[in-house]
Amino acid sequence: MNEKSSEVKDNHKKSIQGIVTARKCDCCGHHEMGITSQTGKYIAFKPGMLVKIIGENRE
Repeated sequence: MNEKSSEVKDNHKKSIQGIVTARKCDCCGHHEMGITSQTGKYIAFKPGMLVKIIGENRE
């Protein structure tokens, strides 16, 4: 296995699933996009993040 495939495999262990959410930044008031996990934790999207769309939330 080469270094690149090993790196990709390790990134999948760090994956998180949730709902895409927009919220207002506490610091400056701009709106930011991110994901809210099933536990309620919000993670803001950052440039360079890898995302995978797995479906549409149909609640």
